[in-house]
Amino acid sequence: MTDPWAERDFLRGTQYKTDANLAARQSIYAYQHPRIDLQARVLDLAAPASSDTIVDVGCGNGMYLAELARRGFAGRVLGVDLSLGMLAAARQRLSGIGAAGHASAQDGSVEPRAPVIALANADATALPLGDGVADLALAPHMLYHVPEPADALRELRRVTRPGGRVVVVLNGAGHLRQLRVAVAAARGDDAKAMGERVTLDNGESLARTFFPDVTRDDFVAELRVPAPGPIADYLRSMSGTSHQADTEHVIETVVAALPRTPEGHYLITSHTGCLIGQVA
Repeated sequence: MTDPWAERDFLRGTQYKTDANLAARQSIYAYQHPRIDLQARVLDLAAPASSDTIVDVGCGNGMYLAELARRGFAGRVLGVDLSLGMLAAARQRLSGIGAAGHASAQDGSVEPRAPVIALANADATALPLGDGVADLALAPHMLYHVPEPADALRELRRVTRPGGRVVVVLNGAGHLRQLRVAVAAARGDDAKAMGERVTLDNGESLARTFFPDVTRDDFVAELRVPAPGPIADYLRSMSGTSHQADTEHVIETVVAALPRTPEGHYLITSHTGCLIGQVA
C-alpha cells in the first residue's frame, strides 16, 4: 500500500491544503519539557555565515524562515514547498515579522530589519535551481514526504556548493511512542506500522551514502500535556485518524490509554534530531 504521507496529490490537496493540520501538530510542543526551540537549535548548529545563500526545502508554514528573519539574517533565502497552501501560510507568517521589508530606526533612518525571503512552489526532487547555488540547504521534516528519499538528498546535494552544508531534520524512532502505540491499539493496527518511513537512524544511514562527513545531534524531551484538547487536535490532524468511522471514539480511547504524571499531565516522549552533511 502506498503511504499517503508521500503522495503528492494528498499532500497538496488534503493534508497541507492549508497549514491547519501542521499547526495543530506544532502546537503540542508548547508542552515540551525541557522546552526545545528546534528552529533556533538547528540554525545554531548549521551556523550560516551572514553572506550565505540558504534554501529551505519543504519550508512548510515558514518556521525556519521566520527564525532567520528574527535573527536579521542578511543573506539570500529561498523557501520551497510542494503545497501552495503552505507557501501562503509562510508568507503570512513572514509578513507579520517584517521579513519582506525594512524598519525605521529610532533616529529616523532606515535600517535592514530582516531578509527579503523569496518563496517558490516546487518539488524537492526537481528544484528550480542551478548546481551549487546554495551555501546551506535545509530539509526540515520532509524526507518522509518524498516517494524516494534518496532522490531528495541527491537534489539537495546538487544545489549545494562544494564545502556547503545540507541539514536534515527528522524524528527518532521513539518519537511520540506512547501516542503511536495508543493510536495503533485503538485502530486495531500494528504499532510498528505506525512509525514514519524515514527516521533519524535510517535517515543518517542514507545521508552517509551522499556526504563524506555527517554529524548528528539529538534533542530528547517529553511532552507533559495538561488536558486532552491538544492531543485531540493532534489526532484529528493525522490522515489515518481523520478517516475513521468514529473519530471521536478513537480519540477518546487513545487519550484514556496514555500514561500520566502524578500531576495528571499526559506524558509523551519527543525525540527529534539534526543531521548535517558536508558537501564534497
